[in-house]
Amino acid sequence: MIGRRGELVRSFHSRTLVAWILALGLLDFGAMAAPPGKTSPDKAPQAAVSSEEAEARAHFEAGVAHFDKQEYREALEVFRRSLWLKKNRNTMGYIASCLKQLGQYDDALEQYEEMRREYPKLPAKIEAMVAADIAELSGLVGTLIMAGDAPAGASLFVDDRLRGRLPLDKPLRVSAGRRAVRVEKEGFEPIERTVDVRAGKENVAELVAASTDGWLVVNEKHNWVLHVELDGKDVGVTPWQGLVNVGEHKVRVHGFIWEEALLACDAPTTVAEHGAKVVSRVATASVRLYEETRVVLGAEERDASLRVESTPKGALLMIDDGQVGLTPWEGRLPLGEHVIEVSARGFVSAKQTVQLERRKQRELSVSLERQPDLVAEARAARNRKIGVGLAYGVGVAGLGVFAVTGGLALDRVDDLDERCPDKQCPSTEAGNQRVAAALGTAATVGLVVGGLGAAAGTTVLLLTRPGGGERGAGSSVSAGVGLGGFEVRGRF
Repeated sequence: MIGRRGELVRSFHSRTLVAWILALGLLDFGAMAAPPGKTSPDKAPQAAVSSEEAEARAHFEAGVAHFDKQEYREALEVFRRSLWLKKNRNTMGYIASCLKQLGQYDDALEQYEEMRREYPKLPAKIEAMVAADIAELSGLVGTLIMAGDAPAGASLFVDDRLRGRLPLDKPLRVSAGRRAVRVEKEGFEPIERTVDVRAGKENVAELVAASTDGWLVVNEKHNWVLHVELDGKDVGVTPWQGLVNVGEHKVRVHGFIWEEALLACDAPTTVAEHGAKVVSRVATASVRLYEETRVVLGAEERDASLRVESTPKGALLMIDDGQVGLTPWEGRLPLGEHVIEVSARGFVSAKQTVQLERRKQRELSVSLERQPDLVAEARAARNRKIGVGLAYGVGVAGLGVFAVTGGLALDRVDDLDERCPDKQCPSTEAGNQRVAAALGTAATVGLVVGGLGAAAGTTVLLLTRPGGGERGAGSSVSAGVGLGGFEVRGRF
């Protein structure tokens, strides 16, 4: 510690150090046995001290001697040897005190906490001093969390001391001050960062890797030696491994296998340049920072070829639900059954199954049928509806004129028949005769127009109906005309 806070800490250490020595010195190291042949006058005989206990006691006493001389690093080493041989609360207390004197406040705090867990019922005097030290140490440490490029499984070092492996299950407690953080993982460059740890605060170490790579390992499941294709480029032969950029990569294996090895199920040790062609599927490998990604691919024999042509050309070709290209297409596939699907815009897709045999080329020609032009059909239907409507509308209007004018003309004719005996009309009825003739002409014209409109509407309906040539074979139309209206009945 530096500044005023450092002076206060050192002052506290000097005040409590003597108290710790006195407190721990009052307690013997474990249960000590009396020398052989002697017993305490007021106690029962004790078992002889084991060699381990004797060695632990010797280390403990050596540690106390170093501690009294303020040789805390030497004392810490021998106290730890003693604790390894025999667990003892006094030894743990001395270790915590040594760590505190050495400025390793986080370790000292953890040692006190472990001491409490092992010995939950400490003597009152010791418990009071432990509680006081824990309270002080808690104000001298902060917590540290890793962020950014923190690869899983990497070793975490703080000030060159191993503090665990990533990811940490909880924030790491470290002494306040400037701390050197380093992350190491075999096969990769270390990641280093300096962090100013604030006491009583959560501090973040934002790690930034010097490289953005991960290991990719590719094997063939039969242990065949085949070419490894990474993102469209051959990079070596199986088994293969290499550093690649973080992210997704396309991987496959391909090559040849000697027929003798294929039949005998032997794994070749060298790359074959001829024989049965074998290829694996294309796999997607997700490589993460400073991690190893393994891909195992199974190559299949592709000693059969297929050529696919289509009408129209340039159709999309799918084989076994995977897109392989555009027609015309030719390539090698595994032996056996495959589902071929050809599709093109504006055409009905075609699908069929083919069986491929060894060393035989299969040729497939596919002719696609055009899809109905739904837009044109909708437009034609709309035009048909309009045409039929107009034709029938004209017909209805004409028949309406016929009905009205015909009725009026009949009324005029009846009147003239009464006024003109023997069809001889006086000159005074000439005007009525002309009106009757005009109404008759109008009625005739209306009847003709109505008939033509009805005929035209029916003709348009029949001739422009989709599939009319086939569907209209059973069609029939009947019409009825009268003075009061016009009716059309039909079956299509």
